[in-house]
Amino acid sequence: MPKPGFRKEVRRERLREVREVLLEELDRAAEEFRTLWRKAKASPEDEELLGELQVLVSVLAVKAKALEEFLEEEALLTS
Repeated sequence: MPKPGFRKEVRRERLREVREVLLEELDRAAEEFRTLWRKAKASPEDEELLGELQVLVSVLAVKAKALEEFLEEEALLTS
């Protein structure tokens, strides 16, 4: 029989792993946005770059929302 609290500790560890993955994905998307932003500032007439920036803004919003929901769930499960 598992020790008391074992399942809760396993769940906490899994939550930490998921949080790290979400944060890494958000960091990568943010860095990609910064790179495209610099390029778009240098070439404001480039509509393709502006379209890519719009897509990345959407991606960042989705990832930020996923992280927010995850953190809410984590807070509920670990409190």
